Amino acid sequence: MRDTVILGAGLAGLSTAYHLKSDWEIFEKNNYPGGLAVTHHKNGYSFDLTGHWLHLRDPKVMRMVERLMPDGFLSVVRQSEIFSHGVYTPYPFQTNTYGLPVKVVSEIIQSYVSDVLLNPPAKEPRTFEEWVIKYMGRSIAERFMIPYNEKLWRTHPRDMTPLWCQIYVPKPTLQQIIDGALAPPADTIGYNASFIYPKAGGIGALPQAMAAALKQDRIHYECTPTRIDAGKKCIEFSNGESIGYRNLVSSLPLPELIKLVSDAPAAVRRAASKLLHNQVLYFNIALNKPALRPSHWVYLPEAQIGFYRAGSFSNAAPYMAPEGCGNLYVEYSHRNDIDTRGLFDRTLRDLLASGMLESKKDVEFYEQRNIEYAYVVFDANYRRSTGLIHAWLAENGIRSIGRYGRWTYNSMETAIIDGYRAADEIRASRRS
Repeated sequence: MRDTVILGAGLAGLSTAYHLKSDWEIFEKNNYPGGLAVTHHKNGYSFDLTGHWLHLRDPKVMRMVERLMPDGFLSVVRQSEIFSHGVYTPYPFQTNTYGLPVKVVSEIIQSYVSDVLLNPPAKEPRTFEEWVIKYMGRSIAERFMIPYNEKLWRTHPRDMTPLWCQIYVPKPTLQQIIDGALAPPADTIGYNASFIYPKAGGIGALPQAMAAALKQDRIHYECTPTRIDAGKKCIEFSNGESIGYRNLVSSLPLPELIKLVSDAPAAVRRAASKLLHNQVLYFNIALNKPALRPSHWVYLPEAQIGFYRAGSFSNAAPYMAPEGCGNLYVEYSHRNDIDTRGLFDRTLRDLLASGMLESKKDVEFYEQRNIEYAYVVFDANYRRSTGLIHAWLAENGIRSIGRYGRWTYNSMETAIIDGYRAADEIRASRRS
């Protein structure tokens, strides 16, 4: 019988163990820690699993990171752009319309005054589309927010709740909209206006440091759970081992966790089957010259370009590519419905058309990869299903944490916070 079993050595699971300090064991299916916060290296180039930038505000997390990696981070001011109407404008769209066609800028300002200030909806928004119109106006919704988010989430904003966006989508004021229409921005806004990034090793350096601070004989790699009996508090693994536990902490994707629990009620299984998510197919592209655009990432809302976002690790951390070179990542959201035949050739054409690539000859090599669980979809079913599942798990002493364990949209910092909160709860239960 183990006191606390942790499934998954991603940021949430590692944080749980780090803050528990004792009486825990981690079981990880891969042979390395980090989950999706890892870095791959090839021919002198380094690639994270697309953009992973650290935005730290929680004092406890900041102290932990400083202890683990003293003086180990670069401080970076965000450089992010949007490509639309044939031009680049700074992110966020709603406060940076300078450079767009004058007719478009005028329409955006008039729409904000009409839809937000003079005729705001009487009811609180129930959908993400209603939320955007209420706080930004119909023109911003139609020219950026709806097409970009439909591309990202593969769901129209009218069919999504606004639960996820309160922190991550900045609401503009009239003054900000006018200022952003008259001149380039004087500063950056939004939760990700600046970030930190490891001075070496890519984002994978953080979970590596977290794992190194733990007792190595308590982290079991290449151990995949195959069955959980919540009533008996017992887990079976692919190597044939079966162990009991007092506390179970899981950062597995919520639907995958429920599949493992043999005694989960039918209602819980039905709720889990209704949860929607998107995958991300992406290309890592090694360049034999620096990236053409200076941005860390670019949003592309228009339908004529297939990918929704592209970015460059080497623009934020030059060591991520050999000297004089650069790299890119390009992302497509899908639900197993993407045609990959000729996709990289189409990607190159779109990179050339958008001015992010000067010539096909600039490409040294590329890799195609896929993230199976990338974005949780906040559809009309979301709140009811997740509420039912988490309530049943809590009744059975199972804590499901992290972005995919909680089934939410959050940052790396939030995953670490989930871990220390789980540790606090377990320590409190031990004392009671």
